[in-house]
Amino acid sequence: MTVTTPQPTAVTGATAVVPYRDLLAALATVGAVLDRKSRPPWNATLITADPDGELTLTGASPDATISVRLPGAAQFAGWFLVDGWALTQMCKALVRGEHRRDTDELPVQLDGSFPPAPTITIGDYTVPLTGLPPEEHPGPCLSAPTIATVDRAALRAAVGRVLPAVGRDDTLRVLTGMYMSFAPGLATVAATDRYRLVVDALPATVTGPAGEDLLLPAKILAACAETWTGSSVTIGQRRAASVHDVDRVTFTCGQTTVSMVETGGSYPPWRRLLGSFAPQHTAVFDRATVAAHVARVLAILTAHPTTSRPTMTLTLTPDGLRVAPLLPEHGARVSAPTLPAKTSITDGTVRWAFNAAYLRDALAAIPGDTVLFSGQADVAKPVLLTTPEHQTASAPPYRHLLMPIRID
Repeated sequence: MTVTTPQPTAVTGATAVVPYRDLLAALATVGAVLDRKSRPPWNATLITADPDGELTLTGASPDATISVRLPGAAQFAGWFLVDGWALTQMCKALVRGEHRRDTDELPVQLDGSFPPAPTITIGDYTVPLTGLPPEEHPGPCLSAPTIATVDRAALRAAVGRVLPAVGRDDTLRVLTGMYMSFAPGLATVAATDRYRLVVDALPATVTGPAGEDLLLPAKILAACAETWTGSSVTIGQRRAASVHDVDRVTFTCGQTTVSMVETGGSYPPWRRLLGSFAPQHTAVFDRATVAAHVARVLAILTAHPTTSRPTMTLTLTPDGLRVAPLLPEHGARVSAPTLPAKTSITDGTVRWAFNAAYLRDALAAIPGDTVLFSGQADVAKPVLLTTPEHQTASAPPYRHLLMPIRID
């Protein structure tokens, strides 16, 4: 469970009237945590109305709860629970054939006065849905003491830039999380899947203890960030009140609040890894130019019948750099153009091999037109991609550490 809001002892059904556009947007937002294949309450949307006229839609999973508030929509206080996907599909079915511009402001009446069969009314159609037992639902998100406030666009961009490095192996749960920490004036976001490490920073108004470290479900955070529309995001933290509770972090943006259970475990010591990085070979190049050639190399590897994994090489020369496909057969017959770059190489060449998709993702995420590539003396050790354009005295630049593939 992600929240512990006490529910009424007697079930009373809420009723509300909501513009179609607002209801559909709210259902899409809370649907980010719902699982259609699960049993209630993890497949359901809780609809609550308070006496002040605020309607709240809430979706929950074992890892997170999302609540969207719709002020002024509630007519009678109460609550009921329905299958979230079924409600969304019914909303769409009831306006089938209508132009979107004609449906956005259509009033949708939700009537839970009979909770076992709440109804939805749009136009001349009224359809009952199957009510679900609401007692097991954790309820709307609770507020939490604020620890920081950040710009919504800046946080969304940072989350998007580090997301490619989030692990996908659910047996390594820590690596599926996104790390976040706070220092005076600064928030840091990081992710790693053991093959790459991405770190980004953004300005923050920090009101909680400096050095606070959070580990959060990355996919849920990224999905929620896509739905935020306010100008700023308030981040709160609530420690477990008992052994039956869990630590939670809340993100509130506009009328939306997401409460996430902190991922347990010890995160890899990424600061130590970056601190031990010893650059020996460097290159500065135009991001878009090299990214276009990396995409072409990846297409070549995909099309070639003998490649089992998309491995490419990046070679620094005194005149620039080359990116080329690494083929398992007749690789010496491959040639590729030298791209413009200012390198530290004065004689000979230095070559690394990479997962081509990983290098493509790194170049796509870098927030600038110019890339600084740094390699260590041992080409089997990680390389660092960053952008000199975004480095300031108060905030470090975006950093993307990438592990090469050993080929010799």
